[in-house]
Amino acid sequence: MCGIFGVYNFDRQKVSRDRSLAAVKKINHRGPDFQKVVFYNDEAIALGHARLSIIDLSDVANQPMETDKYSVVFNGEIYNYIEIREELKTAGYNFTTNSDTEVLIHAYDYWKDKCVEKFNGMWAFTILCKKTGNLFCSRDRFGVKPFNYYYDKKKLIFCSEIKSILEYDPALKVPNYNSIGLFCREGICGEIEETWFEGIKRLMPGHNMYIVDGDVKIKKYYDFPTDTIDISFNDAKIKFKEIFDDAVKLRMRSDVPVGTTLSGGLDSSSIVSSVRTFFKGEHDTFTAHFPDFKDDEYANAKKTNEALDLTGNPIIIKYGENYLEVLEEIIYHLESGHLSPSIFPLWRVYEQSTKKVTVLLEGQGADELLGGYIASFGGSFLKEQLGKGNIKNFLKQFSLLNKNYNIKSIATLYLRANLPIAVRTFIRRNVLKYENIFDGHIKTVSYPEKTKNSSNSPLKNQLQESHQTTLVNLLHYGDALSMAFGLESRLPFMDYRLVNFCYTLPAEYLINDGKGKYILREAMKDDLPKHIYEDAKKLGFPSPVDKFFRENKELLKSILLSEKSKARNIFNSTELEYFINNRMDKNSGERVIFRAVCVELWFKTFIDK
Repeated sequence: MCGIFGVYNFDRQKVSRDRSLAAVKKINHRGPDFQKVVFYNDEAIALGHARLSIIDLSDVANQPMETDKYSVVFNGEIYNYIEIREELKTAGYNFTTNSDTEVLIHAYDYWKDKCVEKFNGMWAFTILCKKTGNLFCSRDRFGVKPFNYYYDKKKLIFCSEIKSILEYDPALKVPNYNSIGLFCREGICGEIEETWFEGIKRLMPGHNMYIVDGDVKIKKYYDFPTDTIDISFNDAKIKFKEIFDDAVKLRMRSDVPVGTTLSGGLDSSSIVSSVRTFFKGEHDTFTAHFPDFKDDEYANAKKTNEALDLTGNPIIIKYGENYLEVLEEIIYHLESGHLSPSIFPLWRVYEQSTKKVTVLLEGQGADELLGGYIASFGGSFLKEQLGKGNIKNFLKQFSLLNKNYNIKSIATLYLRANLPIAVRTFIRRNVLKYENIFDGHIKTVSYPEKTKNSSNSPLKNQLQESHQTTLVNLLHYGDALSMAFGLESRLPFMDYRLVNFCYTLPAEYLINDGKGKYILREAMKDDLPKHIYEDAKKLGFPSPVDKFFRENKELLKSILLSEKSKARNIFNSTELEYFINNRMDKNSGERVIFRAVCVELWFKTFIDK
């Protein structure tokens, strides 16, 4: 896990050495073990790298890594690198390191751009052909690792974090008000091509970029499966567990200590339960602990630690006087806001876990894959049962979902997810009463094109849409926050084999018995602690930050209603003050104000400075 940076001058002007070195230094936190920039083609091309050593800790595995043909900078992990290396050895390739980076560069030489279809992992990389000067860039299937870039007719600049681009070319420090406006309204952020900086974009998940003879092209290489296979639940359960256990095993490959973030829920508990089927050594877990908070999950996590003989590390989360200072630091690493206040406890978990481990296994991705957010996905599931004529199962699941959750909230969220933009705007203005807060530069916005999926299952269409939007946003902050502390976050539920398999299963295997993630629960039944298997609740990542916002209204107003904030011409200060005083405690109003605070802190961090 590392940071990459590069410049390609199409006009063949020399790349600035000083600014390139400064740009790589800017992401030193991503790769504190080694940093280097190498220049090519009469110094018209630069490739830079900041290394966090995980596999093969020796200096020979440093980057940029070169062969006689190619040079590569790579951020991520190819988990099946051992298997691919053996295949390449059979094809006649020799290896001088034990790193996955050398596997990547030989795999590209052998399979060219088709190499990415062989990889099981997470990545953002660039390979330079030293003879032709052509570049091949790629981002992993689901967007676990970031790839940001700026392109005009004269140059291409790419990097893991936008701050490197800004360090190289400060003139690009221009706000993208459309992207900021989308965030303020609906929390749209890391899942779209636009960033918060005008002209700086993201290479989207599952896409490659080709720079050939000065021409830049982007091509999609991955699509979700669309067909539903004919398989019994018992056979599906066996196959699921086989893939899941192997996904966990692959992600335990490391030359540095590995731990797991552990909540009180099914996803992370399944990971540590799987670990214990093949690894009996000491294994640390890390849990956010909110004493006296009703939804605190540490008691459940503690039971799991005891049941599986894990070393638990509770991390007490307090929202103190320095909360906003920490939030500003978080936003520096995010390079944007984020829709969820849960970023603060996760920051603390990452901060403390570095004292013991360098790699963390995490449960991200399970909900979007397996229907975990029942309140959001239950409507599509029930619709599918009616559409297939499964009246008996519809009535049964309707009753169970209403018992475990609430049909009214399921129906509300289903409608909200399918409402046209104009109707959502009407609701924000007249029901939730916060649309009028947005003014000036963000008074109107253009929405990105909605993702299109062609599964024959309404539930899986919604799951795939969530996988391509909400989840990518979560992955954006997971990468930024973990790398702020030089931590590698690994996600077994993002294994492409598991994703491809689950999206071909009947909907009833994902949601059943009034519960989401049904196949996960049943496949792991014999390995899970009993208290986890029997608990159907889905809490997400609970956080009592709303209470902090309600109790600190004057502090919020001092930030959002300052003269500098008013001069930005993005919020109607009169409407904003009224909302803080009278509406913030209603309809999750704290989230609206949280987003506004994120925006102001972003301007303070990136534009004012």
